[in-house]
Amino acid sequence: MSEKLQILGKTDSRKKKIFINGLKVLISIAFLYFVFKKIPFREVAKIWSTVHVLYVIFGAFFFLASQILSVKRLDFYLKANSFNLSFRSNLELYFLGMFYNFFIPGGIGGDAYKVYILNKKLGWELKKITSAIFNDRLSGLLAICVLILIFSLFLLPLQWIGLMVIMMIAGFSLTYFLVKKLFPVYTPIFFKTFFISIVIQLLQVICFLFLIKSLGLNENYLIYMIVFLGSSILSLISFAGIGVREFLFLQASGYFNFNASVSVSASLLFTVITAFFSLFGLVIMFTKRVDEIKENKEFT
Repeated sequence: MSEKLQILGKTDSRKKKIFINGLKVLISIAFLYFVFKKIPFREVAKIWSTVHVLYVIFGAFFFLASQILSVKRLDFYLKANSFNLSFRSNLELYFLGMFYNFFIPGGIGGDAYKVYILNKKLGWELKKITSAIFNDRLSGLLAICVLILIFSLFLLPLQWIGLMVIMMIAGFSLTYFLVKKLFPVYTPIFFKTFFISIVIQLLQVICFLFLIKSLGLNENYLIYMIVFLGSSILSLISFAGIGVREFLFLQASGYFNFNASVSVSASLLFTVITAFFSLFGLVIMFTKRVDEIKENKEFT
């Protein structure tokens, strides 16, 4: 009877996951449809034809640097649980997760894939792995919110600065308190991983600035930075952030003085770069089997 309930539970969980992922894909399609109704794709293609390739390469370099640093951040959380993973194995697992996130929207997610491998293949405790990945994501989210508030200080009237500072301190303190209360094992690395998260987000912001510069934009950088960071938060409701980022830039162009077509084109370029590096996971998938890695103790 208990086995039957477990099977039913797994089936329901799988159906729920498929439903959520399917919903994200539909949201992305809906947003893209709305964006391309306002800005035809042929207009985006025309803008792309004028791209300065060297700036795109610079942008891709900073994006890759942010991903590599993300691997190092996760490593701190794993080590806090006495889980040791070589940097190379961690990097390979990270790119595999990127591939699952980007190219298999209806299947297992990238984070879920990492949890599965580390639990089933290495025997690491499921609860600890899940908490490590959750706190890794939480650190990144906190960094994004703090940077948005910092950048907003340069745009808002003086009377708003006090409120922004209070929100920043309150958000940071609340997150630290929750981590200390619920996940005390990560308290010693809280500030270290938060600093890494700030650097990661700044690297991605620099990447995006290079992309808009590659399309000939040389002004309103601060607005682009804030909208880009905001889209990183809202990307949780869509498939790999596709659609939401472009929609936000389109909407923001109505409130701020910047070119909607170029900003949407730059956003799509960022998606292309993400897809390109996600394909590294496909290469790893075909060149290395996880079972063989376990036998060779590559993950230890």
